[in-house]
Amino acid sequence: MLIAADRQFRRLAFAQLLEEGYSVLASPSLETALAYLLRGGEPPRLTVLDLHEQVVACRQIDDLSQITGRAPLILCGGAMDRARLAQVSRTPALVMLRPFAIGDLLREVRRALP
Repeated sequence: MLIAADRQFRRLAFAQLLEEGYSVLASPSLETALAYLLRGGEPPRLTVLDLHEQVVACRQIDDLSQITGRAPLILCGGAMDRARLAQVSRTPALVMLRPFAIGDLLREVRRALP
């Protein structure tokens, strides 16, 4: 699952992940993704959550983690997000701080989903 408000990032990451052979469900917001999962949507094997341009409460990230269980969580954000990320109860598989390239994200997805 790819959750990103930034349309350009979401489209590029989505296309690259599909090209790599991954099945990807993209969502423009964590709220939308949570609603999908709570309606019985299939939990993802891995979630990429980009905090850029999103107002996300730590509680929502914890809710996502509870629904997805042990599936790896990759959090993407900027330097200003560090304090907020430290408050998340479940340690994500990885925190990627901007700037990073889509290739960097793909490498980390490959590591998390061999």
